[in-house]
Amino acid sequence: MRTIALFLLILVSSTCFAVDRTEKIRTLMEAQGLVQMFQQQIDSGRLEQRKQAKAALGQIMAQLKPTKEFDARFRFAFDEFLKSVETPWSAQDIVAVWAKVYGERFSDQEIDGLVAFYTSPLGKKDVMAAQEALPKLTEHFSALTKPLLERATHNFIERLQLLTQECKCQK
Repeated sequence: MRTIALFLLILVSSTCFAVDRTEKIRTLMEAQGLVQMFQQQIDSGRLEQRKQAKAALGQIMAQLKPTKEFDARFRFAFDEFLKSVETPWSAQDIVAVWAKVYGERFSDQEIDGLVAFYTSPLGKKDVMAAQEALPKLTEHFSALTKPLLERATHNFIERLQLLTQECKCQK
């Protein structure tokens, strides 16, 4: 009986420790601005996916003369495609995983020190600079990626057109 009570005491105290630690790490992640940065990345990725997919649909539609009914069906298929490739996780989900894999590398004292830094004026300035730099970084690499995606999309559409001609399956 005493062993069970001791076990329960250890279990409860370790659970409280884990909750406290998780809360400390979450506070750190918020102070570091990670929630906002991860959300910016998710939003930026979704916007870029939609933009590229619209460009591809535009190229495909330029080659066709569908009736209004088929135009609507193509656009519906496009919307369904976008929904199917949209990432289902949120910034909070990313932070939860980040907190686990990042947080295990630090002691409680170190986490307290990091929280103290990121809530200090210099830490806040660091977070602000990172948040302002992230969209510029994303824009830079999006600009580098754009011609690659455009070329690949163009080649893919040409390939589909050739296959359509070869199969002689057009109506």
